[in-house]
Amino acid sequence: MSSRRPDANVAQEFRFVKYEACGNDFVLRDELEGPTSRDEERSRLAKILCDRHHQVGADGILFVEGATGADASMRHFQPDGSESTMCGNGVRCVGAYVSEKLRRPSVDILTADGVKRVVRVGADYRVEMGRVRTTRADLARFLADPGEPTDSMMDFAIQIPGRALRGSLVNTGEPHFVLRTEDLATEDVGSVGAAVNEDRKRFPRGVCVDFVQVSGPHSIRIRTYESGAYYETMACGTGATASATVALALGWVRPGAVDVATKGGPIRIEVGPDGEAYMTGPARRVYEGRLAIEP
Repeated sequence: MSSRRPDANVAQEFRFVKYEACGNDFVLRDELEGPTSRDEERSRLAKILCDRHHQVGADGILFVEGATGADASMRHFQPDGSESTMCGNGVRCVGAYVSEKLRRPSVDILTADGVKRVVRVGADYRVEMGRVRTTRADLARFLADPGEPTDSMMDFAIQIPGRALRGSLVNTGEPHFVLRTEDLATEDVGSVGAAVNEDRKRFPRGVCVDFVQVSGPHSIRIRTYESGAYYETMACGTGATASATVALALGWVRPGAVDVATKGGPIRIEVGPDGEAYMTGPARRVYEGRLAIEP
């Protein structure tokens, strides 16, 4: 892989592919054959390109690199320029891209949350998401809250202005605060999500907030406020995984696969006897493009 860097004083051509997964959309940058961008530049590009009014517009940028022990690695930078640990819809998009590039139905994608196997299943992609983690120790890097490391976070309460919230705090590679509601349509997801994320003493890196309404014995509907984007997205793969796993654990739905309806489309979550979660949903290449990026 070349380590040569482009001239920092000259506008550079930025080639990309636009992907979407249930309306969660991304700018995908192929750096498999190098050179790779510096993290500071990736953060800058995320802030610029995710702007929906003046630029391409996206919920994040996916940088695809080479990897040891996997077919590729994924780095996900969010609209605020921060890097996430994991992105469920993003890894489906990267899996779809690498699967097409290598002409293989199954690929391994390295993320900051470990290697995720992505398998093409008909028109969809199935991801091995790993175990959903539920103890205070599992959330240590995301949560600054006193207590024992072995404490379960399945019953977690906080207070925001004008409202007490009680839900489950879990780790699906990203921290998620899962709240049950009886009327999803009337929830002010943006205001509640923003209020929760204002508590930086408790959530120093932010936290995604999921509202869940049970819609059947094996189905739920969700809406998610994503930290790093700081708005409600059309869908969230780690949020669907978190919400379905909590719904199963607390008996909101019956054992078996859980169909999760997001604003942008359906995602299916399965949890095996060993606690491993699997996420299945679409990922679609929308278009390819290129831009001149000013230094």
